[in-house]
Amino acid sequence: MIEHVVGPSLPDLRTLVVDLVLRVRMKREGRRGPVTADGLRQSAAQLERASEGLRVPPFVTVERETIGPLEAEWLSVGKPGPGVVLYFHGGGFFMCSPRTHRAATWRLARATGRRVLAIAYRKAPDHAFPAWVDDGEAAFRWLLDRGYRPADVVLAGDSAGGNIALAVTHRLRRQGSPLPAGLILFSPWVDLACTGASYRKNARRESMFEADATRSLGEYLTRACGPRDPEASPVHADLSGFPRMLVFASSSEIFLDDARTIAARAHLAGVPAELHVYRNMPHAFPLLAGVLPRAKPAFETVARFVG
Repeated sequence: MIEHVVGPSLPDLRTLVVDLVLRVRMKREGRRGPVTADGLRQSAAQLERASEGLRVPPFVTVERETIGPLEAEWLSVGKPGPGVVLYFHGGGFFMCSPRTHRAATWRLARATGRRVLAIAYRKAPDHAFPAWVDDGEAAFRWLLDRGYRPADVVLAGDSAGGNIALAVTHRLRRQGSPLPAGLILFSPWVDLACTGASYRKNARRESMFEADATRSLGEYLTRACGPRDPEASPVHADLSGFPRMLVFASSSEIFLDDARTIAARAHLAGVPAELHVYRNMPHAFPLLAGVLPRAKPAFETVARFVG
């Protein structure tokens, strides 16, 4: 495994301001009581309303798509070349959408020179595991049915979406099906039992999530399958034969050890894996590249990875 530590040891003023805003708007809200279906629906609806005013730059093209019963969207910049990035958004498996994550997907489109397909997979609490893995697999196979070769497709995702990218690849490999060409993972949440030491060590440094609340959410999501199911928690998956991986994490997030463990396990399985740990950044920081210039080099690394 290759681990790169990126950025200065001290945060700049802009990073400190963003950290404070996230603590007030997200971490404090995460201190609510036990996880309930109504609570998840309420949080998801609030975030969707807050994202209604988000816009993409005028040079970005957004096109609606349907994949069976699923809604999706294509994003492109200029005249994209061959190949596609299939993107799974984060949001704890219960909130967010392709629209909320356009800040990441249009930058991926620009960095890779490819079209990006972002899908609105089924989420909790109205749907249970493995619904989101089923939808991710269906989207990959839909691309193959439309003429893309497996070598043309890179899977990408942030947080829960990184989990889905790994789970879909695990299922495809287990079935003996063709695999995507690579995986790009931004702060993947791959251990729903939250056993990594960073859940304790970074509990105060983390700006977005309470470790105990995240652990409770993981318990809720895996109450039927258990947290060691490799498609629910890909940290337990056999990664032999996986495509190469590019993994990002922040030094101060509670999910740091999820990223480190998945990259280390990939390396032990003979899979080329790069891990880029950015100092003092929020969880899934590439999504905030518009307000955090120190996050922008991540997309330069993505461009090199995709080639």
